Amino acid sequence: MTSNPLSGLDWPVRLLVFQDQNGTVWAAYTDFAWIAHRHAITDRAAQFKMATMVVESITSAVKAN
Repeated sequence: MTSNPLSGLDWPVRLLVFQDQNGTVWAAYTDFAWIAHRHAITDRAAQFKMATMVVESITSAVKAN
């Protein structure tokens, strides 16, 4: 938010985990590259990359019981 205070509209990022009628489990979240683009943030590439890695790590463990 220090790069563009309006980016606060997209923070904190939410992660939605749901199961469809076929039993497939999905995880949905707003892509960090999209947030950076939306708010014209160009000086935080490393931070957005790290955030992407963290959420990908979390979502890789999502599975149905």
